Amino acid sequence: MRILTTALFCFCLTLVFAQEKSASIDLTNWKLELPTGYKASDWKLSNFQNDRFVKPFFRLDSLDGSLIMEAYPSEGTSSSKYTRNTLREQMQEGSNDVNWTLKQGGILTTEFQVTEMSKDENGKFHRTLLIQIDGKTTEKQNKELGLEKSVSMPFLKIYWQDESLRITRRVLKDKSTVGDALLSKDSWEEDDGIYSREKVGFEKVKIKIEVKKGKLSIFINDEKPIVLNDMSVSQWYFENYFTVGNYLQSKDENCRSVVKYFQLEVFHKGKK
Repeated sequence: MRILTTALFCFCLTLVFAQEKSASIDLTNWKLELPTGYKASDWKLSNFQNDRFVKPFFRLDSLDGSLIMEAYPSEGTSSSKYTRNTLREQMQEGSNDVNWTLKQGGILTTEFQVTEMSKDENGKFHRTLLIQIDGKTTEKQNKELGLEKSVSMPFLKIYWQDESLRITRRVLKDKSTVGDALLSKDSWEEDDGIYSREKVGFEKVKIKIEVKKGKLSIFINDEKPIVLNDMSVSQWYFENYFTVGNYLQSKDENCRSVVKYFQLEVFHKGKK
């Protein structure tokens, strides 16, 4: 009887610990999209542990309280090119229409760990997209340009690739571009990217991204920060939002990746 009581106490303590740890990740202002195409935000996401549609892709680790995001090709309604399991920032709960500009700025802080990654037929690890800053034209810009829908493209991408972090971004093809042309996809291209100074492998990684007008700073663990403050940053006039998750860049048969998130916080000046 004493052994049983001790076991029950340890089990309850584990549950409390997990709840306390998970409480540090507030999903109120995020929208989830899974490989099946299923989407959840606002009240649905607040109750995700009881949502049968999110399993097994999005779940809580009962031992360490982390959010587990698993990705592998699945049948469903998803129109994504690859295998998407992502959280999209929503500054206003349940809405994609309220975003932020570089002038307003923002800070993303996260700690994650890639715990599993499949390999292709040549024995090379697949890659996954962990973090993005996505940009889109505002409703006001759409009206001024006569656009029926927003122009959208990623400003920054951070991949887990070759056991390192690879960072790419949009840069101007022509630095003399001005005016309405700055809001055209044709004026921008993805650069060749850079890698983190050290391989991260399957270890925990801390990242902080600080964005403000004319400057983008990326802090990876204790490495010297990567600072971007050129014309391509100062001339980015789109509104933006953060995206995090496990966007597996493959639909190969049997491809699979698992990423655990231990911390996920976003801060915008003037917004609690």
